[in-house]
Amino acid sequence: MATVSRNDPCPCGSGKKFKHCCLPNQSVDQRTPLPNSIQEKVAQAYKLMSEKMWDEAICDFKDCLNDNPESSEILQAIAGCYDGAEDYLMAAEYYEKALLDPDLAQIPLIRYRLGVSRACAGRIEKARESFEQALELFQKAQEKDAVKKILEELSAIEAGVKKPQSFLAQVQLQRAFSDFEDEDYQQAAARLEKVAALDPENSAVFYNLGVAYTFLKREDAALSCFEKTVQLDPDYVTAYYNMGQICLIVKRDFSRALNCFDRAIAFKENYIGAHHQKGVAYEMLGDMDKALECWRKALDLDPGNKQALENIERVQNKPS
Repeated sequence: MATVSRNDPCPCGSGKKFKHCCLPNQSVDQRTPLPNSIQEKVAQAYKLMSEKMWDEAICDFKDCLNDNPESSEILQAIAGCYDGAEDYLMAAEYYEKALLDPDLAQIPLIRYRLGVSRACAGRIEKARESFEQALELFQKAQEKDAVKKILEELSAIEAGVKKPQSFLAQVQLQRAFSDFEDEDYQQAAARLEKVAALDPENSAVFYNLGVAYTFLKREDAALSCFEKTVQLDPDYVTAYYNMGQICLIVKRDFSRALNCFDRAIAFKENYIGAHHQKGVAYEMLGDMDKALECWRKALDLDPGNKQALENIERVQNKPS
């Protein structure tokens, strides 16, 4: 079969690797090989898809479709490419075409993907229809529960409790997590920037955008995102810690770092990392007594904390 390899992005557009997404759910019937005459062209199209060259992949898949117009595999691949290109209306159109295949009509994952595309495109009523069909077809309780939660989300949108774009924002946030897993921080940042524009009151979006900027060594932008995070959610403990880390390690603003670690500890008293790094900040400010106090606190919370133990021994054994 001329399809993606196990480690390539899944054709469904989920952002996950094929082996972690749809591969385990495919039946033997779904893996029916395409005609030999188009195997090579399809393989090239999948290669372009795996490289996120969406327009080129769509063009090649459509050429393949001319040779095999009823191929549900190719129709799904085109839908996945449109999803990757964030053209959700076109993605929905091609999932609808794929579902004309009677064998696919009873496969809940295809109904589910169609629901996602429709919801991301703002077609909430049609999305509900797809998810309700998927709910009837899914067998596992975990899968049914996930669809029920989505239906609740759609109900909240229809009732005006949530913004129409909230579903798209949540989908993009989940895909950003896949970008993090693949260490594609540039893509994660680009995706999260769009989500922040869609959902400017979502603290998790700004927090994860700050993390992406940190990996990209864009520390000023990261600090701004973490500050926005705690403005939206003052209890977001790790945002204070991450601000402290940037101030300590990059900015060398030790007083500000102390303030950030103190705020983290105020919300989470047993925050071992914050206690330890607070000690490092005190050491950099020349206050060894307070540094030792912080590291001892870290050891109280975590008796096996090697870093804290080494720092205490180093400072105590340091010549006067």
